[in-house]
Amino acid sequence: MEEINWRTDLAIDIHESLRDRAMTLPGVNETVEETPVGKVIRLEVSSKDSAMQMRKPPGTYVTIESPSLGLREKAKQNEVATILARELEKYLSSVALEAPILVVGLGNSQVTPDSLGPLVTQKILVTRHLRNFVPPELKGRLRSIMALAPGVLGTTGMETFEIVKALVKENAPQIILAIDALATNSIERLGITIQIADSGINPGSGVGNQRAALNYDSLGIPVIAIGVPLVVDAITLVENAVDYMTNKGYDTGRISQGQVDKPRIVRDILTRYFGSLFVTPRQIDSLVEDLAQVIAGGLNAAFHQGIGPDEISTYLN
Repeated sequence: MEEINWRTDLAIDIHESLRDRAMTLPGVNETVEETPVGKVIRLEVSSKDSAMQMRKPPGTYVTIESPSLGLREKAKQNEVATILARELEKYLSSVALEAPILVVGLGNSQVTPDSLGPLVTQKILVTRHLRNFVPPELKGRLRSIMALAPGVLGTTGMETFEIVKALVKENAPQIILAIDALATNSIERLGITIQIADSGINPGSGVGNQRAALNYDSLGIPVIAIGVPLVVDAITLVENAVDYMTNKGYDTGRISQGQVDKPRIVRDILTRYFGSLFVTPRQIDSLVEDLAQVIAGGLNAAFHQGIGPDEISTYLN
């Protein structure tokens, strides 16, 4: 039996891998909503046993898949931001308007595929310091937003969890939204998928560099994780290439017949010559910029309802 490639942060990747192997997952409910710009896939993981099989905490995992995210189609990207805002509003509806909210941009701003989180924090409308100075017409329309890009252990010498925990203790936010770049084991989802998870996040888990978790258990407040897969490991690329050749009828011998342990062979070859190799799209600079704008747009719309994009742009500039 083939070994499952767990080098992914996406719950939908893991769910599909298990389902393809005819593994039953009681307590996991999947619904799919078709939209003009793509699909919204909702996984409700309520069973602890199934959560252990998926190696994910119980919770809700919403996946927005839209090819427009990788095509620089501005109008469609704005529609994706609207869908994202709609999903986030479900978690914010129970948070009082005056309650502080903390946005954490995870990742390394100096490494482009890992810079999504820090970029988003630059594009959202932070308002905690403006609550007493906003014009009368905006009273009651602005939430109290804080934002921070804490960097990574290698450049700060501090665990992200330590920084966030100190902020929670000092500023008492009622909810945290953590933004991060993710890994996937499906090249079809690279750069065109947004995952929203109400179970928090383990930064770096998809690339084998797992740090302390940011979640309700560790911080005492809800943590909503928002991420986009921007890297895929080389093992996955080669496996996908072999699968493609097999599906297209190329002669791949015993591999296509399942008589060869494909993941092990691919892993042995790549580990010997390349070590731990991850790949990102060629247009990663423009892709990350567009994705940061989409996510920030969704956050701004969810936070500050009734304030249009033009007004938000005015306060950001």
